[in-house]
Amino acid sequence: MYSLDINFLKDRHLDTSAKTTLVPQSRGPSLKEQIPLLIGGAVMVLLPAITASALLLFNQLSSSTEQRIQQLESQLGQLNAQNKNIEEINAQVEQNDQQIQSLVTVFNQIRPWSAILKELEAQIPANVQVGSIVQTETEVTIGGYALSYNDLNDFLLTLQSSPLLDADKTVIKTASLEDFPVETPNTPENLEVEFPQGVKYSITTAISDRPSSELLQEFARSGAVGLVNRIRTLENKGVLKP
Repeated sequence: MYSLDINFLKDRHLDTSAKTTLVPQSRGPSLKEQIPLLIGGAVMVLLPAITASALLLFNQLSSSTEQRIQQLESQLGQLNAQNKNIEEINAQVEQNDQQIQSLVTVFNQIRPWSAILKELEAQIPANVQVGSIVQTETEVTIGGYALSYNDLNDFLLTLQSSPLLDADKTVIKTASLEDFPVETPNTPENLEVEFPQGVKYSITTAISDRPSSELLQEFARSGAVGLVNRIRTLENKGVLKP
C-alpha cells in the first residue's frame, strides 16, 4: 500500500513565493488638469480687486473730466465776453469809418465859390465883358457883351476847357447884336451919339462833378488854400486816396 507524503510547507513556500500583484492607488488630477481650476480661483480672487481699482480709476477720471469741463466752460464764457466786446468795437469802428467817409464825401464835393469866380475871371478874353454871374442849384449863368461872335465862341471854348466846369453843360443860351451900354454923362440932349454894337450873350454852365481831390492844383491856383490843406491832411492820414 502506498502512502502520500504531502509537504504543506513546501506548498506554502510555493504560494508565498508567487508574484504579488499590487493594486494601484488612486491619484489626484495632474497639474495640467488643475490649470483651469487655478486660473478660475485666481480670477475669483482678483476680480473684486480689479473691479474696485476700475471703479476708483473711473471716479478719478470722471472727477478730472468734470473739472476740465468746468474749466472749458469758464474759458468759453470768457471768450464769449471777449467776442461780444470785439463785436462792439467792430461796430464802433464801422460807425467811425462811415462818419469819416461821409466827411470825405463832403470835402470831395466842396466847390469854393471864390475859386470858381477866380477861374471864370482867368478865362475871360480881352474882347469879352462879363456883367453878371448867377448861380442856381443846378447851373451857373454868365451874362455880358462880346465884341463879336468869334470872341464869344472863344470865350465858350475857354470855359469848356476849364477843369472846374462841366464841358458838356457849358453852352451859349442866347446871343444877339445890341448896342453896348455906354454911359455918356453931361451929354447935351440934342446931341446924337452912335454907340458901337456888340453881341449880348448868356452862357449856362455847371460845376464839374469831379472829386475835389482831383482838382487840388486848380483850387491852389485859385486861392482855396483851406480846402486844399484839409484834403491833403486826409490823404496823409490814409483816409482819402490821392
